[in-house]
This record gives sequence, C-alpha cells and structure tokens, in this order.
Amino acid sequence: MNLEFIESGPALLVSNTKDVLVIADLHLGIESNLARHGIHFKSRSRQRQQKAITCIRETDPDIVLLLGDVKHSIPQTTRQELRELPDLLSSLRGLSRLMLVPGNHDIGIERFLNEEELLPKEGALVDGTGYLHGHTYPDPSLQGHLIICGHHHPLVCLRDEVGCSLRAPAYLFANVGEECFIRGTAHCRMGEECGPVCGKPLSDIPPGGGLKRKTAQRERPAPRSSSARSCLPVGMVPNPQHYEGMAWPEPPLGTAAGDHCRLGTRVLFMPAFNELSGFDVLKIAGSPTSPLSRCMNRESCEIYLADGTYIGPLSSVEEYEPGQTS
Repeated sequence: MNLEFIESGPALLVSNTKDVLVIADLHLGIESNLARHGIHFKSRSRQRQQKAITCIRETDPDIVLLLGDVKHSIPQTTRQELRELPDLLSSLRGLSRLMLVPGNHDIGIERFLNEEELLPKEGALVDGTGYLHGHTYPDPSLQGHLIICGHHHPLVCLRDEVGCSLRAPAYLFANVGEECFIRGTAHCRMGEECGPVCGKPLSDIPPGGGLKRKTAQRERPAPRSSSARSCLPVGMVPNPQHYEGMAWPEPPLGTAAGDHCRLGTRVLFMPAFNELSGFDVLKIAGSPTSPLSRCMNRESCEIYLADGTYIGPLSSVEEYEPGQTS
C-alpha cells in the first residue's frame, strides 16, 4: 500500500490493488453561510469543482472517495447547494466510480447519490483501508487498519526566528487507542474481541469485487512537478527510532481477520479541500472534540504538509500559539 500526496488538492491517492483518490470536506455552499454572518465571499464552488476534476485527471483513480461534508449548511439544504451539488457530483462520477462517506454537514445528501455510492457514516473498509468522516465512533471493522478521516480540517502554523509565519493545510498522523472501537461497538457481545472477527465489515470491497480491474500496463500520467505530488509508504514513520516496533507491517498472507487488531490502528487526519476551512493541529490535539481525536495518542502525532513534507512530531510546533480560522 502506498500514499501519494496531491498538493494541488489537497487530496490523497491511496494505492493498493485499487487507486482511491480521497477528497475531504468540500463544504459546498460555505459562502452562503458566511454571508449570513456578515462575511462575504463570491462563491468559489466552480473553481473547487475544477480543481477536483484536475486531481482526478492527473491521478486516473479507480475510485473517487469523498470523505464527508460535501455540503455545508445544516440542517437544511440551501439554494446554492441545490444548484451546485448535482453538477459537482455528476462531473466527478463521469470521470471515475464515486463513493461518499457522509459527514455531519451532509444531511439529505443521499437524494443526490446513487444507492451504491453511499457508505455508512460509521466508516467502511475500501480495498483494505478504513475511511471515516470523523464525527462518529468508527465501526469495529476498521480496527487494525489505517483509517483516513476528514472533519478536523488540520492546519499547521510555522514560524521562523525572525517572526515570519506560514499557516498551511496539514495532515496529522497518530496512533489510535482500542477504546475507540469498544465504545463504537453495538453488535459485539461483552467479552468478545471487537473488530473484524466480531462481525462482517460494513462495506469491505475485496480486490476485484465488482470493480473494473486496471491493466498491468497502464501508465500513470506524469506529475506536473516534483513538489506537486509526493509519496510515502503506508508506515509513514520517517524517524523509526522514535517509534520502535510501531512501523506499520502489512499482514502476512493467511492472517486471520481478527489478527488485524493486534497490528495496531493509525489515523491520518486529512486537510480540508475547501480553502476557507481550517483548525490548528494544536487545537485538535489539545482540545479533542471528536471520537478519533480523543482516542489518538498525542505523543505519537506527526505532522505533514499537503505536499508530503515531514514537519515533525506535534511537540515541534507546540511553542506556537494555536489559532482557528473560519
């Protein structure tokens, strides 16, 4: 399995037996909401749609997976969203197979989707990787896998010795405690091990399971520049001496489903595709409000920029004052 960072998104290409392009937190219609609070922006939905299309054409994925909060307004759907959502979704499904994990802002989104495109809000396994918006406890079937989630909109603030600062979208990577899956388990009996051994995964897609296989000879389009796309193995541990024995192993052939739980679970918080949304990584770790942020191990947190540049552990930016943007 390989993770490829698409800086122009920000987006993430997850490659295993399939290529899954992940886009989180579009928040279509956010401008209408901001206008009601006296902050006026011209709608940039068309530009974001074109940016998503460009990411798809550059990566040629088997699946485009929207990681929740495609729309912004809750609980109603605004006129802007009613006007823009159908065109956005139609343009994406015209380029690749479309899937969506609903977020807390996606009330009513199902009427814009085909039945097979909608995944459970508790998350799902797709080609061996867990996907979750992040506002709910994860389904136990995700335990022992890499979980990619949205909802948190991580940003990092970097400042040099002369006071110049950069606030940029970032990925936050951390270990996850077992308590997340115990609390999220409704169908496991007391005393049973929770996870894949305890029930059928909600939406696991096995290799080739209903998806068109790519030919082995297919060539991926070349990146526009070396800085636009960056790759890291799924272990994502550039400093293994800090995490001895915690590098992510691939399960050996024949591994029982329940054994995934003993391999450890990690979460990758994705930055928002919408450039008006952001929340400082120090706030995410320091004042956790979601199940995954409460269950993650703060000492294991690592920060990456949108192009895959490794910033360091969370402690490397803790001297900066955390902040929040709209």
